[in-house]
Amino acid sequence: MILRGAATMVVLGLLALDLALPVSPVTARGREALVRSDVATQIAVGRPLPEISLVGLDGRVHTREDLLGHRVLLTFERSVDW
Repeated sequence: MILRGAATMVVLGLLALDLALPVSPVTARGREALVRSDVATQIAVGRPLPEISLVGLDGRVHTREDLLGHRVLLTFERSVDW
């Protein structure tokens, strides 16, 4: 019975913090549909890769021509500040 009461107090405290703390604009990600439509129209399987420049971990810049003839897997992830 004591554990249930303590758990209830913890949950209520977390809910109170959620309501009391302001929402930071850093966590706002924007409109997901707009981002998805932009990426979907430019990059798709079977379509030519648009002109891009990628910076490698070693600091070297790679262009589309550098990637020709190689198998390449591109992944795009949204960060908090994107």
